[in-house]
Amino acid sequence: MSTAGTDVSVGGRTAGGVLGALAGRGQRRTVLTTAAPRHVWLWRAAVWGGLLVLWQVAAWLSGPFYLPTIPSVLVDGLGTVVRDGYLLTFAQSLRQLLVGFVVACAIGIPAGVLMGSSKVVRDLLSPYVNTLFVTPTEALLPMIIIMFGTGLEYRVVVVVLFAFFFPLLNSAAGVAAIDRHLLETARAFCTPRWRVFRHILLPAAGPYVVAGVRLGLGMALKGMVIAEMWVTFGTGGLLKNLGAYRQLDVYFALGLLIVVTAVVVNSALAAYERHLRPWQRGTIGKGAA
Repeated sequence: MSTAGTDVSVGGRTAGGVLGALAGRGQRRTVLTTAAPRHVWLWRAAVWGGLLVLWQVAAWLSGPFYLPTIPSVLVDGLGTVVRDGYLLTFAQSLRQLLVGFVVACAIGIPAGVLMGSSKVVRDLLSPYVNTLFVTPTEALLPMIIIMFGTGLEYRVVVVVLFAFFFPLLNSAAGVAAIDRHLLETARAFCTPRWRVFRHILLPAAGPYVVAGVRLGLGMALKGMVIAEMWVTFGTGGLLKNLGAYRQLDVYFALGLLIVVTAVVVNSALAAYERHLRPWQRGTIGKGAA
């Protein structure tokens, strides 16, 4: 019997009607997905605008000794940061941040892959990793100063300790979350280990690794500032002295520079993470900025 030009009835509705309804739902979902970011940015603009208004009102009420106004921070503070060479100091701090963060990732990511893929390694390292993870890193700074002094080595070690755990734990979680049937299938076909790593482990664990790197970067920045505050050196030392001498416009301007740097790098890593997870691009990294 010919079915051309006819609709098959499904539960009292024609197939054409069912497909049309599904298509309509898909169109509505597409509209919602594409419209959601606009609403997110509108809400963000409203929240940040409200916070800036509250800051300005609080600065007017309290006076410049307690809180500078926004124009003072943006004009006088940023002008002093550029004019007095604070940008060079910040660049030197970023050098120790970069060195420490690269070391942290170079140690943490391979160790995490080993922990995720080997039960023996996981059982061996987990007690030490869990103990150090819950230990406040600030409590270890006096011992680190005694061991490494107050030079570049000390500051790099502090950045490593702050940034190390997120790449390690996320890498371990990414490898552990891989579907074991894929690995068993690869073994059944006698796939070389480098191909398993290249075509299974790396694509599956990649998003977890990038997420760990993104989270570790924020901790590395925190470690950089805290390490320098302890020895009154670099950007952290500047913030400590500026706060002590109540140069709050320069203090907040330098803090703004740190925050903007962190947000830009974090947003770039979040975008790369969305690229690695195309099926979740609507949900990953929305709060990164």
